Amino acid sequence: MTIRDVSISGLNRLAADTIRTRLTLSAGQRFDAAKANESVKALFAMGQFEDVRIGLEGATLKVVVVEAPVVRRVSFEGNAEVTTQTLESAIKLKANAPYSDARAHQDAVDIRNLYRRQGRLDTTVSPRAERREDGTVDLVFRLSESRIEKVSEIRFSGNHGLSASELRSVVRTVESSWLDILKSDAFYDPDRLETDRELLLAHYRKNGYADAKIVSATGQLDGRGTGYVVTYTIDEGERYAFAGVAVESRISGLETDRLSILILTKNGAPYNSALLDKSVKKLSASLLESGHPFASVRALETRAGAARVVNVTYRIEEVQHTYVERVEIMGNARTKDIVIRRELRFAEGDAVHPLLVERARERIKALGFFKSVKLTQKQGSSGDKVVISVEVVEDDTAIVGFGAGYSQNDGVVGDVSYEERNLMGNGQWVKIKLAGGLKRLDADIGFTEPHFLGSNVSTGADAFYKDQNKLAESSYKSRKAGGDVRLGYGLSEHWSGQVKYMLTRSELYDVGSNASTAIQEALQGSADGSSNTYYTSALGFSATYDDRDSKRFPTAGTIVTLGQDFAGLGGDVRYLRSSADLRTYYPVSEQVTLAARIQGGTIAGWGGQDVRLLDMFYRGGDLVRGFASSGLGPRDLASTNQDALGGTSYFGTSLAGQFDLPLVPKEIGLRGEVFADAGSLFGLNKTAQSLPGVAGGAAKVRASVGAGLVWDSPIGPLRADYAVPVISQSFDKTQPLSFGIGQF
Repeated sequence: MTIRDVSISGLNRLAADTIRTRLTLSAGQRFDAAKANESVKALFAMGQFEDVRIGLEGATLKVVVVEAPVVRRVSFEGNAEVTTQTLESAIKLKANAPYSDARAHQDAVDIRNLYRRQGRLDTTVSPRAERREDGTVDLVFRLSESRIEKVSEIRFSGNHGLSASELRSVVRTVESSWLDILKSDAFYDPDRLETDRELLLAHYRKNGYADAKIVSATGQLDGRGTGYVVTYTIDEGERYAFAGVAVESRISGLETDRLSILILTKNGAPYNSALLDKSVKKLSASLLESGHPFASVRALETRAGAARVVNVTYRIEEVQHTYVERVEIMGNARTKDIVIRRELRFAEGDAVHPLLVERARERIKALGFFKSVKLTQKQGSSGDKVVISVEVVEDDTAIVGFGAGYSQNDGVVGDVSYEERNLMGNGQWVKIKLAGGLKRLDADIGFTEPHFLGSNVSTGADAFYKDQNKLAESSYKSRKAGGDVRLGYGLSEHWSGQVKYMLTRSELYDVGSNASTAIQEALQGSADGSSNTYYTSALGFSATYDDRDSKRFPTAGTIVTLGQDFAGLGGDVRYLRSSADLRTYYPVSEQVTLAARIQGGTIAGWGGQDVRLLDMFYRGGDLVRGFASSGLGPRDLASTNQDALGGTSYFGTSLAGQFDLPLVPKEIGLRGEVFADAGSLFGLNKTAQSLPGVAGGAAKVRASVGAGLVWDSPIGPLRADYAVPVISQSFDKTQPLSFGIGQF
């Protein structure tokens, strides 16, 4: 029968048009029971109704609904270990939302899962809906919290080639110990075991075991019932090495000779699945950059079991041409779409490649605005079109920091700061910081627009104030205030450049009566002879290459920064200052990282000007550990305090081995380090050259060896180093132990 009219009843809060847009039947159509059923499901899916009925009475389509009651209040009972605020963030039902038993049940499951992720496996959650006369609902979740389940022992079965201690450092599950108070996940989590299986398998495949299998990962209560015994059963298989390695192209005219040098899997080397993946990525990147966006690289493995070798052929072939039809962005309630889109580097109509998609995901993740970033592809309207879905989970980007601690250089220190990395969802960065101690006061404010007027040019401005007490090292105090404006540009995936203009007001004051003649002469020309103030107007540039795997705790990659500042665009000062800094990281193993650093700088006056005292380089333990603040370089031995005068040039090198500490779980963030440093601060300005008692003008190498601990603690970074100078000058100031809490 043909529907002549549609009748909707039972609505109180919602409009009839809201219902009509969900119906798959309308006036003028023939009644279809299957479509009526689809309409019922669509209306229930809105989450606004307790009951929906659709039927035909004569020629009228009758739609009868019962609206779900509205939640008036949500409360929790019995939660002592988890805050109410945390529980509220875990559920979907909020005040003024439509209530349903199914949603309340799902929220209870979500709360239980929250407790499970904290090791409280037996926690129970019971939702209770108290209906009121006005049609609203008070929802109460009653909780019975359980204890945290610990892991009393971790066992491995079937591991012959790799030791149990090595495998324990791979899995995320950790045995219970007195260090549990420092760990955020020191509990038994059955869901974590699946992640552990993947980690173990990846570790085996990186260490030559191409056929390894993780048969099972189980947890059982121990005999005393006080903790779980976790057992991983492993089938290692044989250990393999790489044999024949070749590149095969099925794309006409593509030369493979130049591609062979990119391959990391070498003949005779132990089998390593991670090197296979990296080789595929390097080959894909090279092909993409050379104009082959539709070239696909696959690593084909052929095992020779008797010889225990794996032959690898990297096959290059052209895949179907695909283009971006549409980009869908989800989950960004605060961050604007444009902030995410400009990190994609592709738009509708562009050719798409899996490597481009992965690089886009890494760039979006690197913004630091999101807890997670997921990019997926799905079929578009035709075979050569795809829809790219970007799904993000936003993170808190505003940080208010308070810190206090002690540093040997500055005594008691403290700071307060506010940082917003995603201002108003525009991807802009602003920071305000005030820090100080008994010997210094620092204030900084900065703003950065990463994409000025939608371009790839970043702009920014900074202002600062610094007041330092250097009476102990150099018999004077100094103040500096000023700011800069800057422009930056991403030259490539890893290269970036920046230019900036700086204006600084510098003041030398409270010079001691027994200070070095070189320091006292720096006051010449001042109005009252007790302080000297001058202005510096400078233009600077820098270039940076950075391919580190992590900006915070890198284990692989290199960062190189080259910079130069030219002072003399007005102001009172003329100098040319140059600097270079190279740091590189190499993963020796999962637990050990080798780090090396080379740095250097020089400053020289021009136009007949000398380099001023406050513009000199001052170095100590920050260049060669084991030396005091301003403990290296030129010094006036004839002055009462043997004042440090600074140097015009410096260089330094450092080689360090960073390693996980035995028996200390990685998630605590505590690492050990052994190191060797060498360097020198040298060069005198013209004033110091004329004084007979000045030493340290020549480039004499200082060196030290030592060990340290680095802890990413809950109250901020903490580092302690003990260094023994093995090469020094008689006038140097040493300080074997250096440490600090908070900012240092």
